[in-house]
Amino acid sequence: MKYLMYARSEFIRGFRYRANYWATVISAVALAVIQWYLWHAAYTDKDLIAGLSLDQVLAYTLIGRVAAGFLTAPTAALRIGSRVRTGAIVHDMVKPVDLHTQLLWQGLGRAGFSFVATGLPLLLAMAALGVLEIPSPGRLLLFLISLLMAYVTVFSTSFLSGVFTFYTKTAVGVDYVYTVVSLLSGEFLPLEFFPAWLRTAADYLPFKSMHYIPMAIWSGIAGPGEVVPSLISQCLWTLGMVAVSKMAWSGALKSLTVQGG
Repeated sequence: MKYLMYARSEFIRGFRYRANYWATVISAVALAVIQWYLWHAAYTDKDLIAGLSLDQVLAYTLIGRVAAGFLTAPTAALRIGSRVRTGAIVHDMVKPVDLHTQLLWQGLGRAGFSFVATGLPLLLAMAALGVLEIPSPGRLLLFLISLLMAYVTVFSTSFLSGVFTFYTKTAVGVDYVYTVVSLLSGEFLPLEFFPAWLRTAADYLPFKSMHYIPMAIWSGIAGPGEVVPSLISQCLWTLGMVAVSKMAWSGALKSLTVQGG
């Protein structure tokens, strides 16, 4: 498959930047340690907060740190609007491939490198130290399926944000909106910690498919009876975001007027 070559190329490219790799590893370890101590301090003399135990919250936040690189918004997708405005998009349009799918696979290659080079060693280290418990094989498989769908949703949301910059002429406002999206996805806190009205809003939006659902599956926050419905909901939102991002891109192409070289 031709798109696999894009993923393979980006995966290999990641090994060329050793300084960036070590900086990422050190940062990931430091953030994991900070989160571990912060949550232990928060749970001093408390068994539950917002209905969650310390073990559940630690598992949620630490596996979130492991998966952070895999679920990082692809820069190429976020900046698609600027490429349209400058005319650089012409080079992409002459290729006999779908740009959305091409960037999806390129981003998957980079995400895969990040997970293998940074996330996996961090996971194994925390498991060996007893800081993070590996779930049962069945739950682990469901987590991986959910994580892959989360990546597709992250990419499609990023791509859609990038297309919007074609109309807004600047990425500043879109970047702010994406920060709010990250909050509603549960990237910073489990959704159980949100006020009731904000939790309700998050439940009716696609963004929890980007982070909350896979981390809730791993940590056990999603109970046995909640995992399958969560995956079905995530699958539907993932397909929906792919469709919306593709339609937005198609609309941008129809109104395309190259403003640069």
